[in-house]
Amino acid sequence: LTTVAQRADIALVLLDMILPDTHGLQVLQQLQRTRPELPVVMLSGLGSESDVVVGLEMGADDYIAKPFSSRVVVARVKA
Repeated sequence: LTTVAQRADIALVLLDMILPDTHGLQVLQQLQRTRPELPVVMLSGLGSESDVVVGLEMGADDYIAKPFSSRVVVARVKA
């Protein structure tokens, strides 16, 4: 997170919900405080309706549930 906060050349974050030492929603909250203009796309195996809604309500710009194809991810990022 320190790197993302310090580097203006980072234009997008792809973020998983389940991370080794923390939860993706906690990272999302920190990103919202430090770089609110930075787009965040959640990529996750947690794909229930409530997971998607919570991720979007907490500030993610998009939420893509696994399984997904890399072509779909690239197309959505470009959009």
